[in-house]
Parts: sequence; structure tokens; C-alpha cells
Amino acid sequence: MNSFPTITLFLFCFVPTLACTWLGVRWGRRVAPERRPENNHLGTVQGALLGLLGLMLGFAFSGAMSRFTERQDALYAEANAIENAYDRVELLPTRDQIRSILREYADLRLKLFEATHDGDDAELQQQLQERYDAAFAACIEGVRQVPAMANLQIPVVEAINDQFARRMALSRRHMPAEFVIVMLICSAASLGAIGYGAGLVERRSMSVTICLALLTATALFITVDFDRPRRGLIRLDPAPLKELNQKLDLQH
Repeated sequence: MNSFPTITLFLFCFVPTLACTWLGVRWGRRVAPERRPENNHLGTVQGALLGLLGLMLGFAFSGAMSRFTERQDALYAEANAIENAYDRVELLPTRDQIRSILREYADLRLKLFEATHDGDDAELQQQLQERYDAAFAACIEGVRQVPAMANLQIPVVEAINDQFARRMALSRRHMPAEFVIVMLICSAASLGAIGYGAGLVERRSMSVTICLALLTATALFITVDFDRPRRGLIRLDPAPLKELNQKLDLQH
């Protein structure tokens, strides 16, 4: 699922639901009048399928929205950790060296966010880790000169790496592709049953059929898109990292 562009993903949701609705209508119209089932029985099946689909979409959307919010909050926490460390090293003799490194770190962090879909750029991550290691080493050197500052300075620098690791872990948390397939199958089956019922009563409105398939596919698409906020229409806001870089540049 990670490699699907936005349009392909939407078509992946829309085409099967529309096709199953159309096939359901055709199948229902071909059933002889004397062999048609009772409407009450069919309505029960349609209601059960739609209820199952609504339940699955509801849980999936809730989880995707929750993960989206966690990712955005983690981005703010990471930017805050970098700024906090930048301000707190004021009392260390190596503060100028640490701050210079942190400015480079913040700039690389923004580049990593903007250059990749999920932050999986090995070269930029390596450069980022090197800058963090250099900042931590400079912090340790400063603490050796002023040992009383150890408990105040080391944790704030370590928090930078901790927040980055948390953000990267959250970026890799997605709905399993198998669950998305199950939701798609349930959507197709539900709309196929609705189309079948429409065919049995010899009513066929393609405009209503297309609208229903479109609404269902859109709900499924938005749910999946929320779960991958670096690829589709819904994106994380890079404002925390941009504002951080602007602040550090002004303080330089």
C-alpha cells in the first residue's frame, strides 16, 4: 500500500465498489420473477453488511485519526526538545559549539521531513545522527568542565534523540494492508447486495448507484489517506520545524 500514489489509491477504492454495484444490479435483473427472494430477507442481509462496513470504517478512521494527531504532536515535541536544548546550554563553556551543531541539526531535520515520504532517507538520517553525536559529545565536554551541570544539561540533549526516535516510530505505524483489503471486500459486498436489491425490483438509477459507490470509496480512501499523512492529500504540517529554524537563525 505504501507505493500507491493518491489517484491510484482512490481508483483502487472506487472501481471495485462501482463494479460490484453494477454486477449486483445485472444479477438482480436476471433473476426470474418467480425465483426472487422476499424483500425482508434481502433487507436484513443488506443491513447486516452495511452495519459491518460502518463498524470497520468507524474503527479504522478513529485509529488513523489518532495516529495522525500523535504524529503531529510528536513533531511539535521534537522541535520543542531541540529549542529547549539550544536555550539550556547557556551555562556550559561549550555552548557556542553545541548551538552551532544544533542549528545544523535543525536544518537537516527539516530537510529530512521535506525530502522523503516517511523519513526513510538513510543518508540524511546518518548525517542527522552524526550531528546529534557531535552535540552530545560537546555537551559531555562542557559538563566535564562544570560537573554540577550534568543533571541539568545531559537530559535535555538526550531528549532530542528520544523525540526523533519516537517520531520515526510513529511514522511507520499504519493499518495493515490486509485490513484495508478486508474493508474493500466488505465495501464491494455491501454495494453488490444493494445493487442486487435494486435489480430485483427492476429499478436502476446509474446516478444514484455511482454516487453511493463514490461516497463509500471516498470514506475508505480518506481513512487510508489519514493513515499515511506524508503521501496523499492529507499532510502533516511542517510548521514546527520551520519555525524552529527561523528562531535559531534569529538567535544566531
